[in-house]
Amino acid sequence: MNATPTFTLGQLVELVRGRYVGPATDLMKTVSSVAPIHDAAADSITWLAEEKHSRHLAETRAAAVIGSEKLIASYPRGIVVSDPDVAVAEILDKFLIPQEPPEPGIHPQAIVHSSAKLGRDVRIGAFAVIHPEATIGERTIVHEGVTIGRGVAIGSDCTIYDRCVLYDRAILGNRVILHAGVVIGADGFGYIFRNQGHRKLAHIGNVIIEDDVEIGPNSVVDRGKLGPTRIGRGTKIDALVMVGHNVQIGPLCVLAGQAGLSGSVRLGAGVALGGQVGISHGIVLGDQARVGAQSGVMSDIPAGTTFFGTPAEESSAAMRAVARVRRLQKLHEEVARLAGRVKALEAATDDRKHG
Repeated sequence: MNATPTFTLGQLVELVRGRYVGPATDLMKTVSSVAPIHDAAADSITWLAEEKHSRHLAETRAAAVIGSEKLIASYPRGIVVSDPDVAVAEILDKFLIPQEPPEPGIHPQAIVHSSAKLGRDVRIGAFAVIHPEATIGERTIVHEGVTIGRGVAIGSDCTIYDRCVLYDRAILGNRVILHAGVVIGADGFGYIFRNQGHRKLAHIGNVIIEDDVEIGPNSVVDRGKLGPTRIGRGTKIDALVMVGHNVQIGPLCVLAGQAGLSGSVRLGAGVALGGQVGISHGIVLGDQARVGAQSGVMSDIPAGTTFFGTPAEESSAAMRAVARVRRLQKLHEEVARLAGRVKALEAATDDRKHG
C-alpha cells in the first residue's frame, strides 16, 4: 500500500515556482494534504482562485494559500503564482496515490489470442480477453475484466480500466484513458420501420479515438454506420456520456456528464458542453462554441458563441427569456388586480345607468 506523501512547504513553493509571502521559517513546515480553503487543516495547503472566496482567508487554518498577486500578495501565509489553477494541478499530481496497475506481463487468468500483438512492457490484468488480430502498443495497461475485440488497435501508454469493452476494429491513439465500464464501438441506434416492426440497419463503420483522449466511466461511443465515429485529439469526455454513430468531435473538446450526441453531430475544435446537454441529429457546432447545462440543441451553433436553454438559443436571449418567465407570477397577479378594478368600474357604470 502506498503511503500518503508529505512535503515541506518550501518544496511545494519551489515546485510551483512561487514566492512565499510569510517568514522563511515557515518553509520547513510539513504539508500532508491539499484541501478546500474553508476546511483546510494546519498541515494542508489550499488555494484561492476567485475574489468572491477571499472572505475565507481570515478563517482558514491552512499552512499556506496559493493565489495570484492581486488576491493574496498581502496575506501572511500566501504563495504568489502567475497561474493558481496550474500551480494547484502540479501539487495535486504530487499528492496523487495512483490505482495499482496489474503486474507486468500477462496475468495467468487473462486470455490473449495467439495472433494478438503486444508491445513491450504491456500489462494485462486478470480475466481480460484479447481477441484475434488485436494490437496493443508499448507500456499500455489493460486492467481486469476488459474485452478487446478482433482487430482492435491500441496505441502506446494507454490505460484501459476495469470492464471496458472495445468492439471489433476500434482504433485508439496514444495516451488514451478509458475509465471503468466504457463501451467503444457498439452498434449505432439505426432502424427503419417496415412491416409493423423496426428493421435494424447494419453499422459497418468503426470508432477512431485520437491521441490524449480521456473518456469517463460508463460512457458509450457507437460505431459509424458507414465511416468512423471520431473523437478528436485531446478531447475529454465525462461519465455517462452518449456519443452516437458517425459523430465527429474535433480536437480539445470538453463534454460534461450525461451529455448526449445524436447520430452525425459534428463538433468543431474546443467545443464545451455542459452536463445533460442533448444535441439533435446532424447538428453542427462551430469551433469554440459553448452550450450551457441541460440545454437542448436543435439547430446549428456558430463558432465562438454561447447557447443555453431548450430549444437552445444565444445566451443573452435565453437569459432574457428566463427573466420574463420568472416575472409571470407577478404579471399574473397584476392582471388579476386590474381585472378586479375593471369589474368594479363596470359595476359602478351599470349602477349609474340604472340609478
